[in-house]
Amino acid sequence: MKALQFLEKFKTPVVMGDEPDREILKMVARTALRTKLHEALADQLTDIVVNSVLCIRKPEEGIDLFMVEIMHMRHKFDVDTRLVQGLVLDHGSRHPDMKRRAENCFILTGNVSLEYEKRCSSSQLESIWN
Repeated sequence: MKALQFLEKFKTPVVMGDEPDREILKMVARTALRTKLHEALADQLTDIVVNSVLCIRKPEEGIDLFMVEIMHMRHKFDVDTRLVQGLVLDHGSRHPDMKRRAENCFILTGNVSLEYEKRCSSSQLESIWN
């Protein structure tokens, strides 16, 4: 009970208006990260965490953390962590003749299948049902 009274007395309100106080957010993130990680790594991740949250933040709405994707990269070290502000496609090539690297290209992403699907005729459907 005394701990809650202490926190209520000494808390600092953070206003998340159009421009949030980035330094206060960094202090909060750094404090939380240093309880779990080495100090140097926590300090490096502080900016990444704050920038990623502010990148997806919409004023007047809650923060949807599902908009942040954490990708574990094999053969990399924890100090190689970086924030990519954009779209990361970690899919690889789909065809053996496809180039492994492309520059200055256009990429179409969609959530619908672009494969040709043969439609069933009504006579085929009748034979399936019978």
